Amino acid sequence: MNLLDFIPQIPIDQKYWFVRTNSGDYYDDFVNEGFIGIGWNKITNEYFKDNRPLGVVVKERYPDTIKYNHVANQIDTFSRGIKKGDIVLIPSTKSTFIHFGIVQDNEAYEEEEIPVELEDIDNHPELEFNFEGVCPYRKRRRVKWIDVKKRDKLDPQLYRLIYSQQTITDAKPYSVFIERALYDFFIKGDKCHMVLHVEKKGDIKGNHLVPFMADVLNIANSNLEEKEEGVDLKVRVQSEGTIELIGLIPVIIIASVTIVGILGGRAKVLGMEIDTPGIIGRVLEWKEKNQEIKPKNQQVQEAQQVSQIPEQQQARLKSNAEELDIKLPENLEKSLKEYLVQLTQDNNDQSSSKKKVVSENIQKDEEY
Repeated sequence: MNLLDFIPQIPIDQKYWFVRTNSGDYYDDFVNEGFIGIGWNKITNEYFKDNRPLGVVVKERYPDTIKYNHVANQIDTFSRGIKKGDIVLIPSTKSTFIHFGIVQDNEAYEEEEIPVELEDIDNHPELEFNFEGVCPYRKRRRVKWIDVKKRDKLDPQLYRLIYSQQTITDAKPYSVFIERALYDFFIKGDKCHMVLHVEKKGDIKGNHLVPFMADVLNIANSNLEEKEEGVDLKVRVQSEGTIELIGLIPVIIIASVTIVGILGGRAKVLGMEIDTPGIIGRVLEWKEKNQEIKPKNQQVQEAQQVSQIPEQQQARLKSNAEELDIKLPENLEKSLKEYLVQLTQDNNDQSSSKKKVVSENIQKDEEY
């Protein structure tokens, strides 16, 4: 067991989709019932078994439709393009809120039974109140909702996606911003990402921001091996914003734990004491098993050195962090807490096991 087991990990080929909610009309139904849906109910899943182009079927079933090939592509994407494990985003009315969810089923072969009156609501205006906000779409995909964000808390780069007019949009080009919205500490491929939140409102002083970034980058780069690539630093700060560190997994983990140990004090993460050198040592042990690096005794010495940043640098880092109102990554704190809980449990189990062995040996001696 190591710290990596408790850190969110995003598949390298993770896919993302943005699905509209009919101007927010069906947003609550999607969220409360755990699904996404698409219209064009006359095009059932049985048509996917035919050899005819779906665009031809759409034109037959909806003769007044002009962009029938576009409609066919949207239906095909919803039914067969979206896969289990894909992440979907849906907007509320006026896109004030964005919900994030994980698709739970493979394909939309089973269609929802919809009341006839709901499908033909235009001819039953007296029932509009009864069915207000109820989605009339037969084609549905099951979704487990995992998070919700206010639009104004998201990266502005996502606004172009949010205001796209298509029913379904491939959001993969926006994956960087979606991942940063969902997680502030995560692993993807061979890289680890750490996002520090700058929560200061108003003007950001360069004489606080620049030294803080330099110290953070210096801590991260101090963990690099001779031939390892450097750490990337991405900054999106005007008033509130983020500072993101991206680098090799052990490098960022060690740097992150060190920064937490300095800014949080060797003190507490969610109420639990952190033994910074101890955690770093365990990360280095994991690194040793996967790479040819320095002998273990030298690693332990190095881990202690990494955790013992010069007092002047620590004081500067703390001071600038306070000025910038830096918030540590919640996912990192959560991972550390879970890891420490498991470590404590394992140590208790080992201690109990040793006591049991000693007790059994004493009992055997007494029998002799």
